[in-house]
Amino acid sequence: MGGPAQQQATVPNPAITDLKSLRSRLMGEMGTLNDTLKQTNSDMGGKKVWVGKAADTWASDISGRRSRIQTLLGKLVPVIDAEINSLPEKVTPNEAKLYNMDRYRY
Repeated sequence: MGGPAQQQATVPNPAITDLKSLRSRLMGEMGTLNDTLKQTNSDMGGKKVWVGKAADTWASDISGRRSRIQTLLGKLVPVIDAEINSLPEKVTPNEAKLYNMDRYRY
């Protein structure tokens, strides 16, 4: 009872692992989406696929949407980073187990 305080074993925080994976996937998807929309816009704007006023309007619209999507997705990265930085690197095995149980519950 009056002995030295026991140090509890810890494990890597699985929430951090999941958030880092989410960040990585998001960055990959952002690149893919950007490349796809850029190519589509280039094809339309370059008159390779479709010509005329409607094609110009569509190309302009896709360019605006591409920019808006990049802005919105780009705002997610700092949110994910902030959450990663707010979490402890190590948790008890029981905390990790509870996190994993909750994660796979759905």
